Amino acid sequence: MIIGKIGKGKAKDYDKYKILLKNVAKKVNVAEGERAIEDILRVIYKHQPISTKRIAQLTKLPLPIVAKVRSILERERILRRDKGAILTEEGLEFVEKYLKFKYKKSLRCPTCNGRGIVLDEFFEEILYKVKPWFNKRPEVNTLLDQSFATPETSVYRAALMCEKGDLEGKRIIFIGDDDLTSLPVALTNFPEEVCVVDIDERLLKLIEKFNKAENLNIKVVKHDLRDELPEELRGRFDVFNTDPPYTINGLKLFLSRGIESLGSEGIAYLSYSHKPIDEWIKIQKAITDMNFVISELIPNFNYYEGSEIIGNTTFIARLIGKDLKPILGDTKNIYTGLVKPTIRYYKCLKCGKIYKLLNERIENLKCSCGGKKFRMIKREKLK
Repeated sequence: MIIGKIGKGKAKDYDKYKILLKNVAKKVNVAEGERAIEDILRVIYKHQPISTKRIAQLTKLPLPIVAKVRSILERERILRRDKGAILTEEGLEFVEKYLKFKYKKSLRCPTCNGRGIVLDEFFEEILYKVKPWFNKRPEVNTLLDQSFATPETSVYRAALMCEKGDLEGKRIIFIGDDDLTSLPVALTNFPEEVCVVDIDERLLKLIEKFNKAENLNIKVVKHDLRDELPEELRGRFDVFNTDPPYTINGLKLFLSRGIESLGSEGIAYLSYSHKPIDEWIKIQKAITDMNFVISELIPNFNYYEGSEIIGNTTFIARLIGKDLKPILGDTKNIYTGLVKPTIRYYKCLKCGKIYKLLNERIENLKCSCGGKKFRMIKREKLK
């Protein structure tokens, strides 16, 4: 229990409810503190019944955090389950009387889902053409922080770039492209040039096959971005697109390589995970120090297959740069597994055997019983 059960009409004063928020935030160890718990309750108030996954997407909080908060609030009889999370009578009294919630509707656009753009027939046709190729992607390599975006996401990115005037007649480079955004971009036939730089030869071969099948001219370059860009790619592009590892070192490295491709000025499209405010301040500072400004940022623009830890969604930001300067930082420890080493415990869904993984790919795990499906049951950060 956090403060004991809160029965209808039995709450004595506002302080007890503040204690509830504070203790829940402390128990789940969420960086945003009480505000995160309020955000979760507000989303439920506006959208109930609502799934845990959708709550995570709309609050931009990690799914495990949301799940834990939901369980605690259910025990406290603030929430109940009925085709999703729903406020109980006690919970409704709590949020309306003490948190002062009043407006139950969501003003989020139901047509564009908050993206600010919609796909017309031209881009719908592109989506139809690229979908089969996205199904041919290899298994994600989690050691490279790969997490594949949905085909719809990649086409929406291309549409956004088009809307902002960053496709027609432009030279575009992808600093990593495990999301295959280069495919819909190239299919528009708007850019002057499309180039993909990536370390994963499997993805590059798939892009080359698509390139040949559609008679396009995408240039692919196998390259480890921890090394400087090849000379022939430096200072000759107008726009770059990147979805880097979700670490500060990864962000700095990929943006810096993008700057190398642009030269002194240009446009960047950055897809990145929603972060707690302390981390976001560092991200914003890194972007500013490179002489980029965030001209636009759209939350929940990108959706991914899997990636439950980030709620399956990230933002996209359009950056405008002038007198750009790379700031590399640590170019070796860029991946999450290196920066925040975590032991993950997986349970075989066939026999129940537990496996412990550190810097290993779950995709390669096979149980001694022959089972190939596992569920992660615990994460443990190494000190």
